[in-house]
Amino acid sequence: MAVVLERPKPGVVIVRAEYSPDEVRKKIDEIVAKYRKELNIPGFRPGKAPKSIILSRYGEYIRQEVKQEFLQNAVDEAVKQMPGLDSALFVDEPKVGEIEEGKPFTVEIYAEVKPEIEVKKYKGFELEKPEVPVEESEVDAAIEDILSRNATLEERQRPVQENDYVEVKFSEEGQEPIPMLIPLDDPEFAQFFGELVGKSAGDVVEIEAQFPEAFPDRRLRGKSGRFKLEIVKVMEQVKPELNEEFFKKIGKPAGYTAEDFRNEVREFIKQQKSRQSTDELRRQVVEKLVRENPVDVPEKYLMSRVDQYIAERVDPSKIKQEDLEKLREKLKSSIAEEITFEFVADKIAEIEEIKVEDREVLDAARGVLVSMGYDPSLAEQLYKPGTEEFERLRRRVIRDRVIDLVMANSSVRSVPHDQSRDTSSQSSVEAEENRVAEKKNEQK
Repeated sequence: MAVVLERPKPGVVIVRAEYSPDEVRKKIDEIVAKYRKELNIPGFRPGKAPKSIILSRYGEYIRQEVKQEFLQNAVDEAVKQMPGLDSALFVDEPKVGEIEEGKPFTVEIYAEVKPEIEVKKYKGFELEKPEVPVEESEVDAAIEDILSRNATLEERQRPVQENDYVEVKFSEEGQEPIPMLIPLDDPEFAQFFGELVGKSAGDVVEIEAQFPEAFPDRRLRGKSGRFKLEIVKVMEQVKPELNEEFFKKIGKPAGYTAEDFRNEVREFIKQQKSRQSTDELRRQVVEKLVRENPVDVPEKYLMSRVDQYIAERVDPSKIKQEDLEKLREKLKSSIAEEITFEFVADKIAEIEEIKVEDREVLDAARGVLVSMGYDPSLAEQLYKPGTEEFERLRRRVIRDRVIDLVMANSSVRSVPHDQSRDTSSQSSVEAEENRVAEKKNEQK
């Protein structure tokens, strides 16, 4: 067997292997001999069936077995010549010839490996940390939101008013009525059901509407025509008072006051904004590492990551092929940036000898589970050392440590933050993720 490795461009390896006609014949004879021992062929004594009979009955299986052995041998030899090939980023479907006695057998494998990474700069960046004050109007809005989420619906013996909740029997022509609760404080509902205002329980209202595909109530999505609504009950949303009864209900200690509650809400918003500022700093680090350390990302590996990204977020049956191709093209640059960061961060970790112990990976796993609302004690079951999930999380923790290192070796300047942050300040990864999320919402 002759194996040749070609490197047409950075990150790409083409393995070419050729087996001589004599090697093909010997391997066929070897597999035939194995079949002869294992099979009991009628008309022949055990182990005495001629090669021609065995090939006539089992030739396809034998040729496939020869092909698989030759392919594996070619891969093993290629890895000996280039050890990094066993952790290739992407391996295309091998191109193989046919197994025929008297003819050579060829193998061609296209693989993409991590290109050589030259880190030009990862220290001394100038970063800007946005400082966002907590406005009292934000505290007011947050408290109103908390009260709304703890509100109750109370029936009212009066006509419907704006912001009421109306229980109706909703029907379309030829269909049985269905019960429905209409929240008129939701603008998406109010624009279609505003005619309910001023009506009372027992009244019947007819509306003509065309509901959008993204309407909140799935039962109405995409429907159009005339609809009948019989009002069953008029209800008002009643928010709780900021008093001892409410504080006890939400688990606050005795003596807790409205001022304590306001201060707690303010502190929560402050911490949230602080995390957002830190996230913005980390985003800048990623952006600068990618810009200062360009990498030629192997094309087929890039597209495999793009397709994986889409598959995890979009149902292909609910998007046109043309739109899917456009989405793939849009995502290429953002995913390429993501991969570039991964390659560069991994190289920096190697330079700085950043390592993460198994126990630290498990600590991170517990944090992931808590953020998802799961029991952190499940970490040991779901993330076992040596598994792909465990090693993927290890790489993520290492890359986070790299960002920490870069931040620690950069200058950070506090700047006022424009609360209406321009989308252009987002990384292309973030912007494209938002577009994909919008598409996914349209499918629901």
